[in-house]
Amino acid sequence: MKNINLINKIIFIINIVLLIVSFLAYRYIFQVETTKKIYAEESVKFVEENKNPVFKIDQIITYSSANVNDKSDGQLTDIDISQFTDIQLMINNKYKSEEITAENTISQLFITNIKVESNSESGEKIFNYKNPLNCGKYTELENYRDDGILFNIINSNEKNKSANYDENVFYTDCSNPISLGYINKNIVTNGKINTNNASIVFDGSILKDAGVDINSLNTTISFTIHIINNYNEEYVCNVKINNDLTSEEGISSGYLMKIVNPKENEYNFIKVTD
Repeated sequence: MKNINLINKIIFIINIVLLIVSFLAYRYIFQVETTKKIYAEESVKFVEENKNPVFKIDQIITYSSANVNDKSDGQLTDIDISQFTDIQLMINNKYKSEEITAENTISQLFITNIKVESNSESGEKIFNYKNPLNCGKYTELENYRDDGILFNIINSNEKNKSANYDENVFYTDCSNPISLGYINKNIVTNGKINTNNASIVFDGSILKDAGVDINSLNTTISFTIHIINNYNEEYVCNVKINNDLTSEEGISSGYLMKIVNPKENEYNFIKVTD
């Protein structure tokens, strides 16, 4: 009798263990399938929301040249040379809808994850907002802050009348470009140029006269643009600019201007979801 009771207890315990194992296995399978379903639904939602982007970069314009600070009263015996590149990014906010709405207008704009990679350690690398009215000419810039570049949004005619373009400004309807500037400051210091060359001009061509290796000036500039619209929805776009100054008829001829029209989905702003 004792053996029978022991066997029954063992069978009971085994059944309980099997029941628990079965429950845990079912729960695991259920969670896996539920996760797959949620992931699939979120993927479909993500694709649908970003198929017709609210914001995208339509065009990237870069203008590169050089600047000379002659400390020798025109004798070119004590000069500092800096190379600069102006960057204009055109935002298309009418790809999804031609109408101006709360969805495709901007309440906040800022840039983070800024990284400048150069072939050379020479010079001081500076990157920041630049007054768009100064595009194509050298102006001094302060380097971006640790928290990135924050723009002031102009969303009324009154603000437009008093706008100071030396400050970081951008229009709520994306009608002006995001204007940025890069400077490789003082790549040559206390340099001297042979003044027998009557064709010396204070632009990119002076780099060759000063014996600067153009390859050493090539940079890769990357950053993330954040847009928050008037529905308080956030959109992000990662940008990477290969600033190659060595192309034929490049900066050594005076200046180098490039116009890039990104591929169809290359620079779409992606909606950030919770």
